[in-house]
Amino acid sequence: MFVTAIDLGSSQIKGIVADVKKDGSIVAVKTVKKKSNGIKKGEVVDIDETVKTLFEVLSEIKHFDKRSIKNVIFSLSGAKSKFLVSRAGISIPRPDLEIIQEDVDRVIKESMAVNLPPGWQIIHSIPREFVIDDIEVDDSNVVGLSGRKLEANVILLPVFSGLYKNFIKVAGLVLGKKSGFDGSLIFAPLASDRSVLSKNQRELGVILIDIGFGTTSFIVYQDGKMLMAKVLPVGSGNITNDIAIGLKCSINTAEAIKLTFGCAFARDVSTKDKVDLAQFEEGQSTEVSRRYIAEIIEVRVREIFSMVNDELKALSKAGKLPAGVVICGGGAKAPGILDLAREEMKMPAQIGFPNISEFEISHAQITNELDDPEMAVAAGLILHKMDLLKKGGAYSYGSGVSYTLNEPWYKKFIRNLIPSD
Repeated sequence: MFVTAIDLGSSQIKGIVADVKKDGSIVAVKTVKKKSNGIKKGEVVDIDETVKTLFEVLSEIKHFDKRSIKNVIFSLSGAKSKFLVSRAGISIPRPDLEIIQEDVDRVIKESMAVNLPPGWQIIHSIPREFVIDDIEVDDSNVVGLSGRKLEANVILLPVFSGLYKNFIKVAGLVLGKKSGFDGSLIFAPLASDRSVLSKNQRELGVILIDIGFGTTSFIVYQDGKMLMAKVLPVGSGNITNDIAIGLKCSINTAEAIKLTFGCAFARDVSTKDKVDLAQFEEGQSTEVSRRYIAEIIEVRVREIFSMVNDELKALSKAGKLPAGVVICGGGAKAPGILDLAREEMKMPAQIGFPNISEFEISHAQITNELDDPEMAVAAGLILHKMDLLKKGGAYSYGSGVSYTLNEPWYKKFIRNLIPSD
């Protein structure tokens, strides 16, 4: 069986194809990256552009093996999301007072009965802890235990309905009804968490910060419990804009300069180092200080860390997570970012790579492609999907959305993309 993960990023769409063997082993057989269009700050803002880009990605995957697009899981991101903890309780109706799976499902369903603003819907409901007869249970599996009352603190992750509906439209147009697509999606911070963080880090206390192009997401754990997950509407794309303004150059030139000469910690850069803009943009004759470029980058990265720190202060966890800061995403590749994170966050810091030991690798090139902080979400999607298949369950997904769109020019190509039954 093939499982394909698609990370819908603002700058790139990244995919991983895994071949799941009968013994449960996960063999990574292909990765793909394409420039993203139609997605801004983690949200689908242009359906046609997103569909065309995603079509190219899935065409490449389908060319590898037609079966590989029959079981697809997507990431869902965007700052229009919330993090809630809801508490609910039920009585155990049976004389023997033994808790069964039906009771667990019922208390989770009760927890979802919260008042949300109009236009919001819950995409995940995740039990954080259970309480039986006023005693908190460390084990998340309470089936088989006994008690008169079962309570649960459940993490709810709602998103703005427009964000979800646009995603469903794109998935439906690209994959079609014959694909078997069931609305499988994972909130992006949960995916990067699954592939990067260890159980020990979650127990000690840790924050994982995923710096993408359009957004920065983070997730906080302590004592093995998720305390917060949030997406901020700022990312490395803002750094590119800042460089373009500061150097009075084009966006493409600013991005190239950021990737080639960027550094997040200005003190690491000599004042004597110069960058000739002529090598990036015709007609430019200016030579600028590389330290000046680093100062532009540092200001924005400090702002991102400051925004995250404000959220930690609200949790009373600023500077108090023993496992410190783990940084993934494309922004994690910026030289000097760990020194800046240690200074700004007042905690130890490290780069977060996907745990590729959970995969079997089909060839050496796949190892290099997976061993990249940019691939954290895509790798986590695969691992999450496998967790769900092993448990025989699923997260709570939003309800299906019906829609009608005029058939665009590429629809006939999409029909050829979908393998016939």
